[in-house]
Amino acid sequence: MSNSFQPTGVNSSGLTALIQNLGRDCTPTQFIREFVKNGFEACQRVGGGRVEVDFNDAIYASTGHYKITFTDSGDGMTSDQMVSLLNNLSATGATNHHKNYGVGAKISALTRNHEGILYESWRDSVGHTAAIRFNEDEDVYGLQGVVHSSGKTEYAPKISNAKRPKIVSEHGTRVTLLGMLPDQDTMLPPEGIGGIRESWIIRYLNTRFFRIPEGVELFGRIGYYRDIANTKHNYLLQVIGQKAVLDSWAESSGELAVTGAKIYWWIMPQGADGHGRELVKGHSALLHEDEIFDISDARSNRLAYFGVIFGRDRVVIYVEPSNAEQNTSRTGLVRPDGSPLKWDVWQDEFRQNMPPVLREFLDKLINENSKDSHSDTIRERLKSLRELFRISRYRRSPTGALLANPDSEMPLGTGHTKSGGQGLSSEKAGKGARPGGLATSLLSELVEDDSGVTVDAVSPDPFPQCKWSEETESLRDRAAEFLPSDNLIVANKNFQGLRDLITHFSKHHQDMPELLKVIEDVVKEAFEQVLIECVAGALSLRHRQHWNVDDFERAVSREALTTVVMQRYWMCSQIRRTLGSKIKGFNELMNQEAA
Repeated sequence: MSNSFQPTGVNSSGLTALIQNLGRDCTPTQFIREFVKNGFEACQRVGGGRVEVDFNDAIYASTGHYKITFTDSGDGMTSDQMVSLLNNLSATGATNHHKNYGVGAKISALTRNHEGILYESWRDSVGHTAAIRFNEDEDVYGLQGVVHSSGKTEYAPKISNAKRPKIVSEHGTRVTLLGMLPDQDTMLPPEGIGGIRESWIIRYLNTRFFRIPEGVELFGRIGYYRDIANTKHNYLLQVIGQKAVLDSWAESSGELAVTGAKIYWWIMPQGADGHGRELVKGHSALLHEDEIFDISDARSNRLAYFGVIFGRDRVVIYVEPSNAEQNTSRTGLVRPDGSPLKWDVWQDEFRQNMPPVLREFLDKLINENSKDSHSDTIRERLKSLRELFRISRYRRSPTGALLANPDSEMPLGTGHTKSGGQGLSSEKAGKGARPGGLATSLLSELVEDDSGVTVDAVSPDPFPQCKWSEETESLRDRAAEFLPSDNLIVANKNFQGLRDLITHFSKHHQDMPELLKVIEDVVKEAFEQVLIECVAGALSLRHRQHWNVDDFERAVSREALTTVVMQRYWMCSQIRRTLGSKIKGFNELMNQEAA
């Protein structure tokens, strides 16, 4: 038997397709992380240094075009190293524990910079330059050579020290991204990325790096497009990392150990700082090796599942798993075996062991937002209609035996967490018997006791609570959201649709503050009535045969709840009827207006 072996080959077209596919997996801003990390590590190899994210002033001076550049005062590269490292997809200049380290910067940037990536690097005061780009004629990526008059081609020719950036002395590197077109401004935020061109780079750096490595300084350009002489609005700003930002502004902070992770939390003040700058808004994220992943802002439900129902625009929570790895594109974290992280475990433990300072802060907000809630009145009002919120699934036979309705199926598992709500992971768990088996489920819904009252003590409350919130970030231009884990509707006190109705019914009473309060109270109660009935109706449908989990989530989404309160005829009729019974002469005034 022959021992000959032929290694797998990659043709040029296959490699191009591979690079393009991997590049699509990277987020539009991933290249910033890659080049900054390369700069950090280059500086650490020489005991410290400085990294700058700026525009290439030499290119701007010669062409008038802004091109983003990453400069470090690290160990630099020789000409041989540049050729070897830059033209080898998987090459890396040093042993590194990050998977695919050599791929990251190239893959995340090459597909978005067909004009090229320009490298300038100095080692022992000797500089060389090289460029990798996309060759459209050949449909390949590779090093661009420089052909001299003698006919000799060099791929990393020597350059003058006069071109050396200010922060580079004997060694260092500058990398410039040239974009897809020669005149493209690569300092602009990538398409689909939020933030203004003034400071989006600083924002990204602070929200990606939790701590800056010891001995290394990081700077980013503010207002690059302004006159360079205007140092008040065009300057390099030091990036201190998200932890330093949060610690400097927080009213309170701390950490809590949970199973398999450590959770850091901060309570941020409201409004802006003393200089009029907006403070960090509430959000949650993952933390790994001083980098931040999977940021979820106050509009998401993740903070709510940690028990932060109100105050989501002021609370920041970071979870640092003890056993996690970056995924291949380094956009998120997974467990070592590739499976998802255990969010539900961390959320439940944090809720049950919430730090007293944070608990006191949240309880105060809950009490403040409970004062104008009409939930108890509405829930009591709906009790007489309770049976109408249960669509029949089973019927009795003439002999008294229980028969399953042909179009029914076994109810989904309730997925209750220890805190009494439905957990995120359980919500997606699929079909399963309730505790005690199918028989208990049937009996709890169908069997009547001697007094004729349905036995349903083990069933969840079909009518959720509703509380009002003034947090515009978590409910921007939405009327409300439903939190299944707490059976709670959080209604937006600043929703324009609500404010418009209050204004409509208040226009004849602007000089009577006591009546304005009554009008607002009645309008809000009508909103609560609609929201509670909408969610209760969706809850009654969630275990039907043709209603899956995704259908239910759409039915109680922020958008669905916003749509349902935008009905106007019934809403206005109900509000007018109620106000007519509370305010003398109210209907007469409204009739005059209509006439």
